[in-house]
Amino acid sequence: MEFNAVHLAAVLSAIFSLCCAQIYLGGNYDYDPRCHISQTVQGEWYSRERGDDTFTTIEQETIRFNAYDQNTQRNLVINTRCINLTIYNNDNYTFVLQRTDTHVPCYYCTRMFVRTLNVIDKISTPCVNINPTERPDVQTVCRNLDVNMEQITLFSTNPTPKNCRSSLEGVWKFAYKNTYRFSGECKHPDANITACQVPGSQFFIDNQQFQVNYRQCEGMEDTEEGEVQFKCLGDWYIGKNHFFAVVNSRESRIDEKYRCFLANRDDDTFLGASITPECNVLKNPQDAPSRYHMEQVKTEIMEPRCKLPENFTGEWINTANFDADVIINRTHIIERWKPDTGRIKEQVYVCVEKRNNRYMMARHGINGCQRDYVCFDFVPRHHSVIRYRKGKELRDPTFSTVCSWTMFRAQQDWRYDLLVMKNPVSIKCPVAGKFKFQQHGDILFETRIRGGVTQMPRPNVYCKENISDFSVCDRDQRTIAVDADYCVSVDHFGRPVDIYSEPDHMLKCIGFWRENLKSYLITYEEEDAYSKYRCWVYQRADLNRILMSLSVGAFCHVKQDVVSISSREGAQVALDMVEYEREHDDCPMYFDDGTNPYAEISEQAATFDAATFNGASEVPHCSLAVLLSIVWLIIGHICRHLY
Repeated sequence: MEFNAVHLAAVLSAIFSLCCAQIYLGGNYDYDPRCHISQTVQGEWYSRERGDDTFTTIEQETIRFNAYDQNTQRNLVINTRCINLTIYNNDNYTFVLQRTDTHVPCYYCTRMFVRTLNVIDKISTPCVNINPTERPDVQTVCRNLDVNMEQITLFSTNPTPKNCRSSLEGVWKFAYKNTYRFSGECKHPDANITACQVPGSQFFIDNQQFQVNYRQCEGMEDTEEGEVQFKCLGDWYIGKNHFFAVVNSRESRIDEKYRCFLANRDDDTFLGASITPECNVLKNPQDAPSRYHMEQVKTEIMEPRCKLPENFTGEWINTANFDADVIINRTHIIERWKPDTGRIKEQVYVCVEKRNNRYMMARHGINGCQRDYVCFDFVPRHHSVIRYRKGKELRDPTFSTVCSWTMFRAQQDWRYDLLVMKNPVSIKCPVAGKFKFQQHGDILFETRIRGGVTQMPRPNVYCKENISDFSVCDRDQRTIAVDADYCVSVDHFGRPVDIYSEPDHMLKCIGFWRENLKSYLITYEEEDAYSKYRCWVYQRADLNRILMSLSVGAFCHVKQDVVSISSREGAQVALDMVEYEREHDDCPMYFDDGTNPYAEISEQAATFDAATFNGASEVPHCSLAVLLSIVWLIIGHICRHLY
């Protein structure tokens, strides 16, 4: 039989197909060399799976499972290698693992969720076989993965301790119950949880652990007695559930070493805990296997030894801390704020010692923890604004240490933080007049109807020209009116034709100053749904041209400039304004760069006293008619000489 090129091609194709089938069936699949496992999940991990202690060793390309089977009393070792890896959001890893210790290859689909550097949750399929013609990838191996299956928690056997502040902080008395050991609730007055931060701790060891002191209750034999010290492994949120994992540093038994806790971020009354090294048993704090009924311990009282300035007294808003509510009297500062997660927090500062503008304050411990000391550097109040700097917290009550200039976070770029009066008093704006502007930024000024739908339809006015208008034209020049679409047309008398439209925004000026060669202005708008307080950076670029930028919120960002337009610089829009006052606007231009915010703000028109020029104590007053007569005589004299 003749062996031609067609037969040769057919033979080669058959050989190639057999080789491919042999590769898939024989377990010699040449996996992608780019399947390198991140160092975040590499290492040795412990988990409790189906009642067995399991150790998972993750290396750069392989994963090894070592489980101790309680029924057969022997170790079960499974060796796999990664042949496909998909990463989502840098904390969701989906592995296709090929088992390498069997003759017939099978594949696992394992998905890992990185909760902290020390804790991983995973879900996985059994080892499955695929068709010889299918490629072992995520689409084929993971098609039967149940995303709603019970998650298994892996704990690092060589953990990196984490700060406990985000997990648990404070001192509580508690009553506890253990569903599997005794009935009822054990409440002892000396049982407490102590999770306090120690500012200035050299190695931060004290900030990475907390103590649970158990006391035995009379008539309840299985209640506990003793102290347990937990080191924090990190925390994470799933909806409103706040999970955090711990390791018992004094426990040698691996199955008694790791525990999970669960709290609700809106209610810290109950704290649930697992009694096994598993987090999936925790559904809510009330129904946990072990439950703590928490009662907050109040901090000790300290007597003040100095006084704050009189004009600091009142209610303020701290724009540097979640717009916290601040109440100041002569000796105390009380700050309350609502963080993004958790309940309302409160901080109390007591005046201990002052020198010039620096005040050493005792900070009462959060939720009953020990007190520490912090230094405030206040700038004297001007308008409705207090500027300040806050130092580091220390346990040393020495003024020279706490209020040393090195205790302030003095980076290369810094600025004072702000306390703004909660019910501010408007002042004369440092920028006044009538301007048309062009705007650029992420969030521009848009046309809106303040107060909702109007009571009656407005007349239709023909307008030849529309501009964006920035005006400060009220009698005292205290209110900024911004209109994104303003009719600038006038009638034959020079008066505006549109007298019915209202501005989109009405902002009151409440404070301004100059800092770091920048001029700052704080405004207050009652109708602003996002933030009633706004920070402006402004600059005079020419005789009748002014540049301004508006902040995203109440906070003045150190990078915000007059041309800032994005949230990366803390701004949302920048305005390039040019004065355009019309004949009947009666809106004179005014500008103050804020160099001296303590100066008395006078009226726009200046009054001159002739006595200051010639030294005379009494100057005869001339009527307007006499002055006009003199002017006309001078003009007539000049005209006669010209003609």
